[in-house]
Amino acid sequence: MKVLFVGTGLIGGSFSLAMQKHGLLTEAGGYSRKMVNLDRSRELGIIHEKFSNLKEGLDWADWIILSIPVDVIDTMLPQILDGIREEQVVIDFGSTKGKICQSVRAHEARARFIAAHPIAGTEYSGPDAAFADLFTNKLMIVCEEEQTNPVALRQFEEVCKKLEMQLEYMEAESHDRHLAYISHLSHITSYALSNAVLQKEKDGHVILELAGSGFASTVRLAKSSPEMWGPIFMENKKMVLEALNTFLDHSQKFKNMLENDDYQGLLEFLESGRAIKRVIK
Repeated sequence: MKVLFVGTGLIGGSFSLAMQKHGLLTEAGGYSRKMVNLDRSRELGIIHEKFSNLKEGLDWADWIILSIPVDVIDTMLPQILDGIREEQVVIDFGSTKGKICQSVRAHEARARFIAAHPIAGTEYSGPDAAFADLFTNKLMIVCEEEQTNPVALRQFEEVCKKLEMQLEYMEAESHDRHLAYISHLSHITSYALSNAVLQKEKDGHVILELAGSGFASTVRLAKSSPEMWGPIFMENKKMVLEALNTFLDHSQKFKNMLENDDYQGLLEFLESGRAIKRVIK
């Protein structure tokens, strides 16, 4: 099987390396607006063929995997489905699903499309960040699976299982709401904390001297690519605002208790937050 990776950074590049490691593809091709990324991807063995023309890549491939900013997927996906062959499969790995699924819901080739989201990643980006074991024991979410051709879906599920991934199925709106709380909000708070500290400690020296592992782990996500995350926030605006307002409500409660010297309330607030240990070991 020949797989075209549209986007060969952390996610697309790692999926290519993982498929190669498990013998799940014969050739990996790459398409990107940045030729330097394709050249580097070939040096790293992420791809074997590079395409500067998307149509040539589409004609060559059996599977097309989109691992690019979600706003670009919105634009590109319908155009790709316009020209694919009946046996080809298009898969997107975007971190939002509502708008993407809506954009092709009535498309005549909708059955050849799989709306997927691997819950895996790091704060790093680009081909050099890719590694073959990124997806081991991670979750692959598939949205609106009933819209996809069963044979194509089964092939994708088998690939995920061979990569030792777990599969979860949900509707696009439910996906976007859950991800707003457990992923998107985490990135917002990380960027906000980073901006707040850098505004106070402009030279960064005190940060390096005093920062412990807690601070480092909290702001780690602020090293993530703005080109990837800006479109995610805008695309999932409704759900992100819902999550952000909930977070701000709890932050305001904490602020009020601190201002009013409500020590007992503060302890109860902290204790209730510790309940997350039931979910995250």
